[in-house]
Amino acid sequence: MRRVIRPAEEEMGGVITTVLFSVVWYSALCGTIFRGGFQITLLLFLVAGLLPLCQAVNIARRAFFYRKQRADAIALGDRRNGRIVGITRQDVPYYSSDDHGRLRYRRYYFLEVEMTDPDTGISSRIQSQGYRRPIHRYLGSNRVTVYTDRSGWKHYLEDFQWKEHRSDPDIFDYPREFEEVHLGSGRVTQIIFVVILILMVLNVFLQS
Repeated sequence: MRRVIRPAEEEMGGVITTVLFSVVWYSALCGTIFRGGFQITLLLFLVAGLLPLCQAVNIARRAFFYRKQRADAIALGDRRNGRIVGITRQDVPYYSSDDHGRLRYRRYYFLEVEMTDPDTGISSRIQSQGYRRPIHRYLGSNRVTVYTDRSGWKHYLEDFQWKEHRSDPDIFDYPREFEEVHLGSGRVTQIIFVVILILMVLNVFLQS
């Protein structure tokens, strides 16, 4: 099955949802202004709509920055065949911005990859960037291609071989975990989230 699972630093989760919400938000505002004219109280709503847009732009800029670094490393052509030999899981603490600065934990999965220098035959082991999703559960083979950037210390994994079916056996016999699905993280939940936001915004502004 065809999949694209990016490292956490290259993800743009929630950007499309935020942009759609902003479109609906400003469409509703424009409709209100068209019907009743501009009122000073609407200025607050006009400014408030910029906050999620700014956040979405920042997320997109960050993702494109790291995606360009990957593209540059691939274009450089320093590639080697690699073999995934293990997975490391880390729960990284962070302070939530939407929960009064509460300390929370975000789980990342790192692939341990062994690669061999074709000139010297010397093997070395590197660690991938962190993935939010348990990428090893979707792999049908432990073979990957490893690209290295000009600095020689940052590596990028490409050419993953995915499972044909989700029920196919895992390449590693690690105990399974419950995979949490957060609102907005999947296609179905994103659609539900957008519909709820649209209905809420329309309900507020159509009554004004």
